[in-house]
Amino acid sequence: MRIGVWLLLLGVVAAEIVALRFSSTLKYMPLRESPAGFDQLLAFLPAVVKAVLLTGTGMLIALVASAPADLKTILFAHRPRRITVVLNLACFAALSSIFALTGAGDAQSEGASEWFPGLIHATPIFWFFLLGSWANFVAPCGLWQWTLRRNYPAWVIAFFVSILSFYNFDATLASRIGSLLIKPTLSAASELYALTGNVLACNSTSSEGYPICGSNSFFVEIQPACSGFEGIMLSATLLGLHFYLEARKLTVFRAALVILVACVAIFWLNAVRLALLIYIGDHLSAEIAREGFHTNFGLASLVVVLVIAVASSRLFTRPKTSTERFPLKCVILDAESGANARLFIPLTYLIGSSLFFGLFSGKFFWLYPLPLLVTLGGLIQIRAELRGLTFSPTGAPFFLAIATFLVWLLLVPANAEKAEIFQASLLSAPGPVIVLWLFARLFGSICIVPLAEELAFRGTFNVMIYNGLRPYWSAATAQAGAVALTAVFFGLLHSNFLAGAIAGAAFGVARWRRNELGDAVLCHSFTNLLLSFYILVTGRWSYWP
Repeated sequence: MRIGVWLLLLGVVAAEIVALRFSSTLKYMPLRESPAGFDQLLAFLPAVVKAVLLTGTGMLIALVASAPADLKTILFAHRPRRITVVLNLACFAALSSIFALTGAGDAQSEGASEWFPGLIHATPIFWFFLLGSWANFVAPCGLWQWTLRRNYPAWVIAFFVSILSFYNFDATLASRIGSLLIKPTLSAASELYALTGNVLACNSTSSEGYPICGSNSFFVEIQPACSGFEGIMLSATLLGLHFYLEARKLTVFRAALVILVACVAIFWLNAVRLALLIYIGDHLSAEIAREGFHTNFGLASLVVVLVIAVASSRLFTRPKTSTERFPLKCVILDAESGANARLFIPLTYLIGSSLFFGLFSGKFFWLYPLPLLVTLGGLIQIRAELRGLTFSPTGAPFFLAIATFLVWLLLVPANAEKAEIFQASLLSAPGPVIVLWLFARLFGSICIVPLAEELAFRGTFNVMIYNGLRPYWSAATAQAGAVALTAVFFGLLHSNFLAGAIAGAAFGVARWRRNELGDAVLCHSFTNLLLSFYILVTGRWSYWP
């Protein structure tokens, strides 16, 4: 009964978060235009709330990973006081009522009631007590304090970085921050572009005040995001978290040195990106520059820098290496065996090669077969591990696949404009090229992609999470948590998070039923088969990214 009450409180927290997220307008941004300083500070409130939730989630994970062995007993025996429940319901009702009446930005309009702006200004108080009640629902205050005391530098850094990440800057504020990097970035890009024998001209500005730079007939608007500060912040955050959680424990000086070098590398690669973008657009193809190169180079360079940074940090500690390989079947529910990181290889090859070949593609990804060949090479590389993969078709994976397919169609709307562009590009090619490309697309969707993704997510990532939860939870609870968390990260890999997460949960259930990774692969493959057949019959090509 105690477990049921704790799960009920956890469900209340999740339900209130979802309700406030989708029912509120959160239009605090117009308050930045107000001359009042408090109104301008209030514009940061949505970012602060998101930062608190993100940092609190990180604290909860750390709590599970490092708290005493009796954590499960402490959590399930915890009961919040009645005053906490009353305070939670009152604050939730107040915020829901405010957002139901009107958007926060409307409080500045002439027709707003005299009392309503004051109520808007009181929302930080409602949020403060609501967030506090959520924390107390999940765990006792003493546990939160214990976790914060042990890790307060990391949580403070994570909190402020989250605020900067979540806050949507307007043109004025963004130009102030971006100007710190835009000018040196343009200067570096100009010097690099001069190596081609051309001159990078920045002689005009857009209506928003951003510089417009280019050469001859190709020009681009340099917005604050082009300065690279987002990539620098992201790389510093991810590397900081990695070094904080890394068991080898680098010294602070070495970790800071690696992060600094990575940030400098991101800055210079961003300058290279800008120079190459203009050169490709001016001398080769404007479509490839805008659609392929611009979209993929930033992410590809970020991944390369992060991989090199992590690899170089390991050289400092000279860790022991192990060549032991684990068969697929024994690593799923065995907490004493480690996850085989080699199963990540095919997905790593797939993502990396897709980004690389995407640099040379326009609106239509004609080079799609090439990443498949690279991924096939990764599968061959781990052929020893694949010997443990068995397929024993049963009804459950196929029923789960049908349900996943229907949910996908329900949650992911078809894009008529994208489908029209896709069809026009595809049909512009000769007949044999169309047939070969469609065959490669079907082969990739039904065979290569499901195998690569399931090896990584359900074959390895699920094991890593399970092994982390198993010391504190029962086998069934730990596996359920591993399936759910793996599904969340799987959803992040897709453009529609909710649909991807639900699909990941279905594949995880298929994997969990009989402890057979082959069931997850079959479920994933059959889902993609149904989706591919639906695309070919209806012509809704937008379902193929």
